[in-house]
Amino acid sequence: MSLTPKPAARNPGASADQSPASSTIDIINFFLIWFTLVLALIWPFQLFLFSYIVIGPLHYLTEINWLDKQKYFLRPKDRSVFVWSMVALVLLLTAGTLFPQTGTMAWTKPLYEAVYGSPGNPIAQVVEWSWSLMLIAFVTAAAWMFTDRWALRAPIIIFCVVCSLFFYQVPTAGILFGLLLPTIGHVFLFTILFMWYGTLKSRSGWGYLNLVSMVLAVLVIAFYPVRSFQLSDSVIELTLASAFHQINYVINNWFGLMRDNQADLASPAFFKVQSFLAFAYTYHYLNWFSKTSIIKWHQVEKKRFVFSAGLWVVSLALYKVDYRLGFAAVSVLSVLHVVLEFPLNFVSMRAIVGLVMPKRKLA
Repeated sequence: MSLTPKPAARNPGASADQSPASSTIDIINFFLIWFTLVLALIWPFQLFLFSYIVIGPLHYLTEINWLDKQKYFLRPKDRSVFVWSMVALVLLLTAGTLFPQTGTMAWTKPLYEAVYGSPGNPIAQVVEWSWSLMLIAFVTAAAWMFTDRWALRAPIIIFCVVCSLFFYQVPTAGILFGLLLPTIGHVFLFTILFMWYGTLKSRSGWGYLNLVSMVLAVLVIAFYPVRSFQLSDSVIELTLASAFHQINYVINNWFGLMRDNQADLASPAFFKVQSFLAFAYTYHYLNWFSKTSIIKWHQVEKKRFVFSAGLWVVSLALYKVDYRLGFAAVSVLSVLHVVLEFPLNFVSMRAIVGLVMPKRKLA
C-alpha cells in the first residue's frame, strides 16, 4: 500500500511537499505496476501463490510492527483495548472461516463431521455467523476513530452486533464484508486510497500517473485475449487450499460468466480474475516494500525485527509440513493485519476529504 509517514500527524491543508526521494519512489512504482501486470498475465496462478506464500507474511509482520510503532493511529488510552479486542475478533473470525476446511484434512475430519454431521448443531450456526465479525471489526474501528465517548461507542458496537445476528445469512452481505472487504477491498481499493492520499499531498505527476495505471491495469486484464492453458496438479491443489478460488467464483458469478454454475479453473474467465488477484496482491506487497525509506517500517527494535523474521521462516516451514496448515496460519496473520489497519483507513479517508473539500473560512 502507499502511505505517507503518519497521516494523522499532518495538516491536511499543508502545502505540497514532494521530495526527490518520493518522486523517485513514484517512478519506481510506475514500473512496478506494469511489471507486476505482465507477470500476472503470464503466470496468474503461480504468481499469486508465490506472493501470498512468500512475500505476504513478511508484509503482514512488518506492517503490524509499524502500526504498533504508530500507536495504530489511535489515542494512547484507546490502543490496548482496541488491539486486544481485534485479536479476539480475528481468532473467532478465522476459526469460523477456516473451520469448513478442516473437513479436507484427515486429522481434523472427525471434528468437522461432529459439528456438521448433526442437523441444527449450534456450533455450525456460530461458524456461519463468524463472517459478521469482520463487519463488527470495521464498525468498531470507526467508533474508536470518530469519538472517544463510550456513551456513543458502546451503542454503535452493540447495535452492529445485534444486527449481525439477523442478517448474517444474507449472501450478499457475507460476500461484501466477509469475503471481499479483507481481500480485494484491502489490497486493491485501500491501496488506491493511500496512493490517492499521497498524491494529493505531494501533487506528483507520477503519482497521478500511477493512479491512472491502476485503473488501466484492470482494463488490460479485462480485455486481454486468453489462450488455452494448462495447470499442473500441484498448482491446482495449492489454489484450492488457499480458498481464494472462492473470490474468483463469486466475481465470475456476478458477471454471469459461469457455465452451468460450475467452477473451471482452466477457463478464460477464471484466468482473468486470477490475473487480477495476482496483480492486486503482488503489487500491494511490492508497494509496501518500495516505500521503506518513506514509511520507515524497518526502524523498529532489533529484537522485534528478529522475532518477525523468525515468524516469517516458521510460516514458510509450515507449508513444508502441510500446505493447508500453512495457509491456515498465514490467513490468521493476514486478517489480523487487515483489521489493525482499519483506523489508518479511516484516518486516510478523513484526510482525503479534507484535501479535496477544504474548509472555507468565512470572511
